[in-house]
Amino acid sequence: MKKFLLYLFVFLIIASSVFLTFYKKEKFLKSSTQYLPVEKLNKIIINARARIEENPEDIFSYIESGIALYQKGRDYYPEAVNLMQKALKLGAVDIRVFFYLAIMYDELNLTDKAFNYYEKFLRNRPQDFYMRLRYGNLFFRLNRYEFASEQYAAAMSIEPKNQTTLINLALSYKARDMYDEALEKFKFAETVNPVLSPEILIKIAETYSIKKDFISAETYYKKVIEKKPNSSAALLGLGKTYLNMNRKPEAKNCFQKVLSIEPNNLDAKKYLSIK
Repeated sequence: MKKFLLYLFVFLIIASSVFLTFYKKEKFLKSSTQYLPVEKLNKIIINARARIEENPEDIFSYIESGIALYQKGRDYYPEAVNLMQKALKLGAVDIRVFFYLAIMYDELNLTDKAFNYYEKFLRNRPQDFYMRLRYGNLFFRLNRYEFASEQYAAAMSIEPKNQTTLINLALSYKARDMYDEALEKFKFAETVNPVLSPEILIKIAETYSIKKDFISAETYYKKVIEKKPNSSAALLGLGKTYLNMNRKPEAKNCFQKVLSIEPNNLDAKKYLSIK
């Protein structure tokens, strides 16, 4: 019995060690606030290079150096990518490689390669909110709004009350002319946190205008103007809204304000010429 307990104890120690090593290995840097100081990063890179010189098949050193270079910024991405790719060729099975390659290829605008590594990462970590959101953003930037909606919806299923996801999903619906769905998500985002940026308030106002709900559009344009009195975009939108409501004097006042901010604004000039 004592012998059995001794074996069990040794097994638990080994298992715990393996778990801790694995856990450390799986750490992903999702914010620059997590990055190490440059001096420490340089030390990691120098030590990793020394180990690679001794053993050109040291997979861990390629990955460690690649992650350190990633933390040093975009200028170091090409070298970091080469190291990560070398690790893959040597047979690396570390999921961090997919994570960092997806982000670096994305930020280097190498979209086909970014797609490849986002997919590989998310097959292994389908519940990773951060990468779902980033993947959706990539689709959105490429005007592939249906796929963006899919990723944002998947991210929302993970964190249902994340305001950024709700807004991004709403914007993707708006881009797809799904205005009711867009307004539903915008409203939900506002219940999560009533503080929305002027840019998003304008998008909400635009959506209401498309739906010909000019009273709601007026409300949201005015919210922007309360925050940014010199917002030419909001004043122009409010002026158009007043025209649709047949409130021409108020519309004229808005367009004149736009021209006081942007004297060469062609839209404001065009609307002022309307009698």
